[in-house]
Amino acid sequence: MTGRSQTYLALAAIAVLALAAPLVWPVLYILSDSWWWPATVLSLGLLAALGVGWIQRASDRSPMQFVAAVNGTTAMKLFAALGWLTAFLVTHEEGRLEFVFSTFAVFVLDTVILVVSTTRTPAQNEKN
Repeated sequence: MTGRSQTYLALAAIAVLALAAPLVWPVLYILSDSWWWPATVLSLGLLAALGVGWIQRASDRSPMQFVAAVNGTTAMKLFAALGWLTAFLVTHEEGRLEFVFSTFAVFVLDTVILVVSTTRTPAQNEKN
């Protein structure tokens, strides 16, 4: 399995776990009642997956393009998360804390996967 495939698999696993979390933890049950939570998790996962491809292509080019791809991917995910958080906080009275902290957790986990995959890939491609 390639590094990119492993990264996509890890991102998918995070999405599945995040979607299942409200069904497993009673404190997050309020998130399972609407479309907001699945839409947020899936959009962050999709942006992270798109970013993986962008970062991989940029890593073959110049260091500046690689940095731009990493920063661009992080910015895309950040603005998407902020958009979902703002919209949810404006339109909902209940479940605000659960939604905010859970969205932050998904953002952080997706970012960790991106960091691990980008720091691991160059070492695998080096020839000794």
